[in-house]
Amino acid sequence: MNSPILLAIISLIAGGLVGFTSQYGVRNGANVVDFILVDAITFLFLAVVVSLITKTSFSLSGRMTVWAIMSGVFASLSVFTVLYALKMGGDGSIVFPIQSLQVVVAVVLAFVVFREPVTVNKLMGLCLGIGSLIILSR
Repeated sequence: MNSPILLAIISLIAGGLVGFTSQYGVRNGANVVDFILVDAITFLFLAVVVSLITKTSFSLSGRMTVWAIMSGVFASLSVFTVLYALKMGGDGSIVFPIQSLQVVVAVVLAFVVFREPVTVNKLMGLCLGIGSLIILSR
């Protein structure tokens, strides 16, 4: 199997488990901020471990550091809003499909910024994905 596809499938499974464990935490009384703080500390720890295992030194340029900070801000905003939606009684079966529409933003930006080719198959797949998410959220 193609390595990027395999990694994407692993990410899909891990992402689903993130959603489930987050929902479980806030539905069972976890403070959203504390939950995210422990999550972030774990993320940092694992990033350091992977860096040590792969013997990778820190080498982001100033410009890429700014992009990484922006990514962190967007990721935090995404996680905070989803967890607060769940904490306020939102159903995971509705909140997560709506959140999954984030793929539309990423795909459109990939078409515009990276000039990835827009093919009929990609557009059909995107429409099918959007359609399935809309059906799931009802």
